[in-house]
Amino acid sequence: MNNAWSSFVRRSLCACACAVMAGCGGDDGGGADADYAGTWQGRTSNGGTIVFTVEGAQVVALRLADPGGDIWFPKPTDILGDSFSAEYRTDTAATDDVSLSGTFDAPDHAVGRYAMRKGVQRLAGTFEATRP
Repeated sequence: MNNAWSSFVRRSLCACACAVMAGCGGDDGGGADADYAGTWQGRTSNGGTIVFTVEGAQVVALRLADPGGDIWFPKPTDILGDSFSAEYRTDTAATDDVSLSGTFDAPDHAVGRYAMRKGVQRLAGTFEATRP
């Protein structure tokens, strides 16, 4: 009887664990079916501002004004699932580059990080943006 009870408890615990795991890992953002269209505005960790525009599945314009420098996307970038990113070299010097990535963690909220290198000067930070 003790062995049967032990087997029952193990199976029950396993079933409970599976049920809990089935509810985990959902996509908080909207994924590929989400509509992020509109103008997004927010703040950077360095006290700057970010504004970007989404049309369809692309970020078509982006401007980040940080006290240490400005970043903008030279061309539209695709939204893949619930994220977008861009990395590019600037036309000022071979050592200069910019990277920015963002994730829509809710239909009206996005977070991300950015970095810029211009010669020996480096700028990095994070951002949060919302869509009204």
